[in-house]
Amino acid sequence: MRRAILLGLLLLLVAAGFVGWIHYRSAAYDHWVAESAAENGIDFYLVKAIIYEESWFRPGIRGSAGELGLMQVSMAAARDFSERKRLPPFQEAEVLEPRMNIVIGSWYLKRSLDRYKDSPAPALFALLRYNAGETRANTWLQAATVKPVPTDMEPEEFYLSFVDLTRTRNYVRRILHRARSRNFWF
Repeated sequence: MRRAILLGLLLLLVAAGFVGWIHYRSAAYDHWVAESAAENGIDFYLVKAIIYEESWFRPGIRGSAGELGLMQVSMAAARDFSERKRLPPFQEAEVLEPRMNIVIGSWYLKRSLDRYKDSPAPALFALLRYNAGETRANTWLQAATVKPVPTDMEPEEFYLSFVDLTRTRNYVRRILHRARSRNFWF
């Protein structure tokens, strides 16, 4: 009996530690996310959902196409940011730094949201651009706006039905769902 109680307490302690670790990991950059989101006039939870999807809050991660850090910022986006802000070019190590990565990623997301502000679903098309590039996002937007949304279909699903890249379609669904649900634990 005593052994079972000790084992139960040990399991409870391990579970509490795991929950604490997940909370720390998911909230570690919230102050920089809040600062960058406010500075760019964008949704905090959308930025955080991108970070969750892109890196699961791991700052040193590198993508297969050379993307860097929490928000998987490309060096091209970092160059664009530095040129527009009249800053010296960034080195990879600077782009990997969590605060700078969030600043650049949020700035790029804001540009994407501005680019598609007149579209029928600005966040959706901004995320398509963020993931697959502007050329593809423009192609999908053009195809999606040729016909009206069927009455038996949700507008977002209709627009996503034109995305011929399954991974990109699912990427956008996951981020929008996570930003709305505000669930960053699993």
